[in-house]
Amino acid sequence: MSRSHPPAHSTGPQPTGPHPEPISRGPISRDPAPHGSAPRTATSHGPTSPPPGPAAPPAGPRRRRTGAALLSGFALLAPALAAGALGGAAPARADSPTVSVNTMRTAWDANEPGLAPAQVSGSDFGRRWSTAVDGAVYAQPLVAGSTVIVATATNHVYGVNAADGKILWQRALGTPVASSSACLSPGTGIISTPVYDKATKTVYLVSKSSEGGAHFSVHALDATTGASRSGWPVTVSGSPVNSPGVQFNTSTSAQRAGLLLLDGAVYFGFASDCGLGTYVGTVAGVNTSTRKLTLWSTESGSASQNAGVWMSGGGLVSDGSGRIFISTGNGAGEGSSPLKGPGDKPGGHFAESVVRLGVNSDGSLAPRDFFSPTNNREMDHGDVDLGSGGPVALPSGFGNAAHPHLMVQVGKDGRIFLLDRDKLGGMGQGPNGTDGVVGTTGPFKGIWGHAGVWGGDGGYVYLVENYGSLRALKYSVNSAGNPQLTSAATSPEGFGYASGSPVVTSNGTASGSALVWSVYSGTGPGGQNGELRVYDALPVNGSLKLRRSFALGTVTRFSVPATDGGRVFVGTKDGHLVAFGRST
Repeated sequence: MSRSHPPAHSTGPQPTGPHPEPISRGPISRDPAPHGSAPRTATSHGPTSPPPGPAAPPAGPRRRRTGAALLSGFALLAPALAAGALGGAAPARADSPTVSVNTMRTAWDANEPGLAPAQVSGSDFGRRWSTAVDGAVYAQPLVAGSTVIVATATNHVYGVNAADGKILWQRALGTPVASSSACLSPGTGIISTPVYDKATKTVYLVSKSSEGGAHFSVHALDATTGASRSGWPVTVSGSPVNSPGVQFNTSTSAQRAGLLLLDGAVYFGFASDCGLGTYVGTVAGVNTSTRKLTLWSTESGSASQNAGVWMSGGGLVSDGSGRIFISTGNGAGEGSSPLKGPGDKPGGHFAESVVRLGVNSDGSLAPRDFFSPTNNREMDHGDVDLGSGGPVALPSGFGNAAHPHLMVQVGKDGRIFLLDRDKLGGMGQGPNGTDGVVGTTGPFKGIWGHAGVWGGDGGYVYLVENYGSLRALKYSVNSAGNPQLTSAATSPEGFGYASGSPVVTSNGTASGSALVWSVYSGTGPGGQNGELRVYDALPVNGSLKLRRSFALGTVTRFSVPATDGGRVFVGTKDGHLVAFGRST
């Protein structure tokens, strides 16, 4: 089954064997707690106490990003313009409109001079404010202009002033459905990251409510006022285009994967509530103009073969018009995972797979290509989801003439697959029936999350391991001329189960300007004593240096911070939106 927790038959988080002890058994030395005993209706302000050291230069005025945003919020990075810079100019984007920065999910915010290492080490860098909200925050916050959008598991949505944390507007979108497991306890209201359309100043999100029976609704809200757009919400129901007669099962479904805005439609994926009940994975799309709904199933003709699309909260990926990438979890029963065959001749069953979907002229979805490991049936039986990891499309400059468009896919078994987005690899299409991939690194510790990317200094990919470390992988080309990722460094500090995926900030591709941010899941079973950690991006003698750490209170599983204008925004399980940055 597709679970967000370690499999029940295992003694720990690694499904194929006993778990090692975490590298760090407790929280590291850090700045004080961000919200302390602040009342749940209050907003508290002020910096945390800094570590010893000289103050950094002032950060300068907070600025908004400008420039045309390509392909719904991301731009493919230009070819390298200088030695060691894989991305060229910083990718154009507006604010923080989607999970992990852009639709390629690189988690690289390359327009953050206010979050340069010297700035973050400044004596006045710390918590700026902490605003109480109703419910746990599983979704990454978004930034729309000067407003931070935050949604909660109790179906509350807020617009918060990015400068001072004051609530500008709030909405309650129905009574959440109680969770059937501890994974998303106590409720499954809004647990996926919404998406912001700057062109129309609209926020799209998916809620699960209980009024009139459990149902999913797609909402379109004015980002300025929180008001619903005319004709919305849209209820998710019906049969997938490839499973006529098989009705979408609301009761056993959970909508965890982050939303994708592409070509005038919003796309999102469904899995289960922690692997419980009878379910199949589903991808849904809603046209933002006509509000027409389309559904596609990961298991054609089935209501029970699993293959959920959850990706530990990562977003559906796109690298261009009409192209959508997803990864899937475990299958149930024979035939749920792909059999041996080429990727460009996809069948109808896609457990343990990376799938590229195409958008047909009528708006419906269909598979165009796939990759699935040759041991996919063993993975199914061992609860070793490939889809615990979300795919990440690497920007231009990573790759060569033979493989110019690369993708990184990780999962519970700790292997790191380097894929060609234009020819994913099918099943068993490599030499002697092996995996037909560009490269494989590891295995290391399992991953519940997705990669962060740094396109400067020759190119790096970062991963947060389950009961392991923050790991940096260096991009290079081997002696045969093939792209590869090799392990370059790990953090001395450990990361516990369900820690968040990394986010990279930098000042373009300037060497030494990058930092890696991640939410540590804490020392308690429910996310207690969570921390926001920030590391220098460049390895030193095989190690990643921790620059600062800030207490967060109790955090949710797979929490991802948002960055914008020299600020870092994090939502917590104990109901707070917290902002970090300099005082000026």
